[in-house]
Amino acid sequence: MLRLATYYTPSHAAMCEQFVLGRAVGFADIVAREYPQTCPTGSFKQPGWNACMDDKLDLLMRLPQDGQPTLYVDSDVVLLPGLVEWAEAHVRTMQFHEIAYSDDIVQWCAGVMLFRSTHQTARWWQLVADMSKLLDQPDQDVIHVLRANAKRLPVPMSVLPADRVCNWATLGNKTVWQGEPFKVPETCVAWHANWTVGVESKLAMLSRVAETSAVATRAG
Repeated sequence: MLRLATYYTPSHAAMCEQFVLGRAVGFADIVAREYPQTCPTGSFKQPGWNACMDDKLDLLMRLPQDGQPTLYVDSDVVLLPGLVEWAEAHVRTMQFHEIAYSDDIVQWCAGVMLFRSTHQTARWWQLVADMSKLLDQPDQDVIHVLRANAKRLPVPMSVLPADRVCNWATLGNKTVWQGEPFKVPETCVAWHANWTVGVESKLAMLSRVAETSAVATRAG
């Protein structure tokens, strides 16, 4: 039984409704919360971005600490057929307090995370939130710093398969997407529109992925 967790601001509300909540089929529980628009542009690392990422951590810390398998996704993720079945199977291979992040190639990505919601994982989110304020860095950069410097992390951590949770970088790209054509792997169950900047660009990418998936489903 898998829980879905996500959050959004007004700039990303329509995107989240179309590509996350509107496609959230098969989840036992859905937690979706709207937060204020602390980042006026809604764009990566623009003024207010860190505060927006703090809201993500607030959402995660508010989840029931009931041990339920939980899939967190950012609002710029498109959910694809087979996601729930794959995630439920994958979480059974993980340690009980383990957190699995999506692969951003240059570092782990906090845009898609699979874990069981426990007291231990909640303590990790609190640590990241505290460090974010101390270092004035967003959550993902803090996680990268802690991984690189901590002698021991408080919970087990891993990375999700890049052929299942995909993005522009997992296709072999390390520059910002500018509208180039791309092929979505047939194994993909969730696509994160990172390595693209701005709401309009993200909408264009997610729409392309959703259309590709729909064509593949009809062909199959």
